[in-house]
Amino acid sequence: MRADFRVLASALALLIPGLCCLSPLNTARLMAQAPDSDRPAQIKYFSLQHLAADEMDDGDRELLHKRQKELNTEAQFYSYDLRAGSWIYDQTVCPVLPEILLLHYLQKFPDGSESLFTALIPRGPGRVRVVPVLYRNASPYIPAVKNPRNFALFNSLVPAPVAKKDSDPEGQWLSLGVCFAEVVGGRPNVPDQPSLDAATIKAPLATYRFDAATKQRQIQFSDRDAAKVYTIWTISLNDDGRVTGAENEDYATYVARIVQPPLPPGTTRPAAPPSVVTPTAPEPSAKVTPTPRPPEP
Repeated sequence: MRADFRVLASALALLIPGLCCLSPLNTARLMAQAPDSDRPAQIKYFSLQHLAADEMDDGDRELLHKRQKELNTEAQFYSYDLRAGSWIYDQTVCPVLPEILLLHYLQKFPDGSESLFTALIPRGPGRVRVVPVLYRNASPYIPAVKNPRNFALFNSLVPAPVAKKDSDPEGQWLSLGVCFAEVVGGRPNVPDQPSLDAATIKAPLATYRFDAATKQRQIQFSDRDAAKVYTIWTISLNDDGRVTGAENEDYATYVARIVQPPLPPGTTRPAAPPSVVTPTAPEPSAKVTPTPRPPEP
């Protein structure tokens, strides 16, 4: 099966010179379902591991405790006050950032709005970093996903050999792309076959694109993390696997609408039944009862 896929990919490359598109999620699905093709296909989701605060490793919890003061200062610089209000946080285990403790901090307000930022804490020497994502539902002036500062930050934290390897068609390019999305505040759940769900029938497969002429790479995947919306992430990388651009766009989930087909020529519609007006019932006649005269003394 894998050999057949490689032949198909090679044929596509010949048909479209300079462009290579791979979707390993699709390949894995076909391989997994081949022995039992009678079973209906089901969507599988790819996501990174998330740990609640009480599930974190003891070493990571101790690291956070040691560097809490630095984190408070860095968060305060971006107008997040960790000493005020009720903040909750969890950890994302990102395979391309082995030396970084990645945390998402979330604060919910009574009116339903939220503040959110990402904390990046080195396990060795280095500065604690904060990526602003939301301020009571408002994005920064430059949204986190499009901010060049965050491209540079992510590139500086991913080891060069890892970036080079995982930005290759044979590397873990989807993990690389999803990890970037997590750094800028996302929490992607990537479906392997979006078309199996009517709501995401128009969403694209997770796809890797390579332009042989410019050596540019592009990772694209859809993310179903809300009932009525799915998001398409597109991340561009250079020849060394360094992020050079990114965007995410929200799309409403597809809802089928039944359209009444036109009647064949010559068909007449039956006449509507006559309307019946029920008259208002008359008020009952009033009966006047005379007041009895008081007895005479």
